[in-house]
Amino acid sequence: MMHRQAEIEAERIGVGVTPEAQRLFDALSKTLPVQWNKTDIVVMKEVRVCSPYLPENVSGGTSAANERVKKVLDFERKRLHVRVPGQF
Repeated sequence: MMHRQAEIEAERIGVGVTPEAQRLFDALSKTLPVQWNKTDIVVMKEVRVCSPYLPENVSGGTSAANERVKKVLDFERKRLHVRVPGQF
């Protein structure tokens, strides 16, 4: 039982992703089923969020699912005050 829990925890840690990406993943995971696929965040097994994890980097899924992920992402970025290099 404990071994499976460790596997689940390991799946929640992105490999080769920025701390900001991991924080966004963790925030999304509070309300939606999410998993890593390399450096992409996959939400509800249908919506993909690619680096640099902005609302415009959301693709796939139904339009409702897509919009929900964009809203959560936008809210969490503002909440975390994530600054993207080159944006002011």
